[in-house]
Amino acid sequence: MNMYIWYIIIGGCIVTILPRTLPVMLISRININDRTAEFLKYIPISILTALVVSSLFILNNKFSIDIATVLASIITVAVAVKKNNLLLTVIVGVISIAVLRMIF
Repeated sequence: MNMYIWYIIIGGCIVTILPRTLPVMLISRININDRTAEFLKYIPISILTALVVSSLFILNNKFSIDIATVLASIITVAVAVKKNNLLLTVIVGVISIAVLRMIF
């Protein structure tokens, strides 16, 4: 293989790893107060919520509601709340979206 390709692969690895590891390494050495730690605890769930809601109601940069997707998400959330099992929730979500897309 050409060395140029190896340079691209290694450079891509470095560019991918640095933004993920540097903040963790820096924040782990800093003592943060309880209020900041409480604030940081809610960032992942708020980002996930924004991603899920935008994928549910926005299609081609327009507000749109896909009935199959909304029904599959309702079924998946119900299973997640009732069973509290991540693997089961993912399986039910994948199966429900597949079945509902075949129906609708």
